[in-house]
Amino acid sequence: MVTVREIMTLAPLHGTYVLAGASGLDRVVTGVNVMEVPDIEEYVKEGELLLTTAYPVRDRPERLVELLPVLRARGLAGLAIKPLRYLERLPDRLAQQADALGFPVLIVPDGTSFNEVIGSVLAVVLAEYGAEPARTEAIRERLTGIALSGGGLEEIARTLAGALDRSVTIVDDDAVVLGGRPRATVEVGPPDADHGRWEFPITVAGVPRGRVLVGGEEEPTLGQRRLIRQACFAAGMHIAQALASIELDRRLGVVFLEELVTGTRLDAAALRRRARLFGWDLDGGTTVLVAACTTEPLEAGLQATARRVLGPRAVAWLRGTQVIALAPTAAAGTTGTTREEALARALEATGAGRTVVASGAPARELTDLPAGHATAQEALRIAHVTHRTAVRYPDLAFERLVLSLPRAELEAFVEDQIGPLVRHDEQADGELCRTLEEVLGLGNAAEAARRLFVHYNTMKHRLQRIGDLLGADLREPRTRLALALALEARRLVAAAR
Repeated sequence: MVTVREIMTLAPLHGTYVLAGASGLDRVVTGVNVMEVPDIEEYVKEGELLLTTAYPVRDRPERLVELLPVLRARGLAGLAIKPLRYLERLPDRLAQQADALGFPVLIVPDGTSFNEVIGSVLAVVLAEYGAEPARTEAIRERLTGIALSGGGLEEIARTLAGALDRSVTIVDDDAVVLGGRPRATVEVGPPDADHGRWEFPITVAGVPRGRVLVGGEEEPTLGQRRLIRQACFAAGMHIAQALASIELDRRLGVVFLEELVTGTRLDAAALRRRARLFGWDLDGGTTVLVAACTTEPLEAGLQATARRVLGPRAVAWLRGTQVIALAPTAAAGTTGTTREEALARALEATGAGRTVVASGAPARELTDLPAGHATAQEALRIAHVTHRTAVRYPDLAFERLVLSLPRAELEAFVEDQIGPLVRHDEQADGELCRTLEEVLGLGNAAEAARRLFVHYNTMKHRLQRIGDLLGADLREPRTRLALALALEARRLVAAAR
């Protein structure tokens, strides 16, 4: 309906201000009346804006204070006073009473013409309802009914266009037409009468979701604007319903995916059928990838990122700061951590912070995915322990074997094999352990010397010292193997603390 707040914007009321009762500015105005007698309450109707010069109460101004609760109780919209012509000052309690009642009291300029005010207000009220009030109300109800019954934006645009006798187009924030004129995109911008286009925003929960574009050289009247706002509301309802439906589908999809990787009693064929209902092709071998991020990734664009890196059949979802993805198993002979490293970089580029990605054992059937997920999580734990950013479960056989043993046994093995070297390096700030690791890794003392930037004679001296401390022959294959295992075990145990 037309409100006091809107009436104040009319040209004849220019310069009008609110004396008190501002909380009631949204009271509905359906007409205008003029106070000509002190006992005006018998002659007013609900929704009227009462105009007065205060002449009828010039001898007893307190009558205005007494009238306010009566006028409010009868449903009047407000009281507009043109003062100082017949009153030297308004009663002190008038503003206090108006604020307490939430009943607006307006002060209009002394030169205001009541006839112009009455004409303008009645014109606005007529424009609000039109010549056929029932038809206008029916259009409003129809617009709301379209949204409630699941009707589309095209129908909303067509209904509004018929009511206004103007062209109507509904577009999203990217100017893509959602309803109305059959064009792929339209030019949008500020309302511009020169181009015959007026724009009205569509919001859902305070978030902009699009615009209603109304054609016509003349600015829409107040009544037309209210119909347009009703259309915006109906369009917002439709968009909200669509978003809710999309969100529900997404949540149901995530629930199914979580069941898929954590255990389900359905057979592989049933799982494939359910996956197809969500539009996912999970036939063939599938690998679970888990990405641990320091910052929770944005869900928007996550699916596109996963499919760009892992292939068009990939499916990804969020689990807190983890991203879980299902992707076709990489063909045999492909590079070990290419996909894992690429996914880590892609997620970091989207603001996910430092990211570690691990993939599990390939699953031949969908019923094998729980095992694939468990191995991916195990690989992720090893990646954190060994300070790597991308790992594959099949490549971690040694790490899995070592870390599966009790810590006490591993520490005893390390002590038995290289204990004297460890203590020597700690006490003398030496590098015998590192030297032994380089030699065993390269299998060539001269190359190890170059890697460590030491003279070959220094290398020979260090190897002699290592042999003496360990009482071992470094040329014996089993000894070299045991020492290499002990060095790696020491590193894993230290990292796992």
